[in-house]
Amino acid sequence: MTEGIAEKITLTLSLRRAGTAPETITIEYDGDFSHPAIAHRLAEVLELDAEELLETFVHNPESVDHHNRHCHLDVTCVDVHFETESKKHKFLARSIWERVHRWGCRKFKVAENVCANLELHEGRAEGPVLNESKPIGHHEGCLNVWLVKPGPERNG
Repeated sequence: MTEGIAEKITLTLSLRRAGTAPETITIEYDGDFSHPAIAHRLAEVLELDAEELLETFVHNPESVDHHNRHCHLDVTCVDVHFETESKKHKFLARSIWERVHRWGCRKFKVAENVCANLELHEGRAEGPVLNESKPIGHHEGCLNVWLVKPGPERNG
């Protein structure tokens, strides 16, 4: 890289989901091939958190092949439902459910104070509450989750 002039980088990204062939994306950007630069660019393209991507590269160094300018990420499709709407998104399999909750609130334009009072339920609105500190994990297909108001407390 010449001083003051950013290098044009072409990165090939493989998104791997359980039970499906990898999805390949080619991304071009001006910059360098450092982990922070890759994480920042992928965060923009994939609507993911750059810090979380950077953690993935640090914990799984084999996910970035510097020689071939290739990167692979394990992702899980999540279909988030809120009231009468739904939106699908691919999250890192190592992400925690809390990231899905925040993403859903942003996408459905839920006010911050309202979002804090919603729960993430698995499968259907009345399904079990997901522990938002747990990882999403690897799943085939697209998982259905619901952002809902907590129900009445169960007695006994």
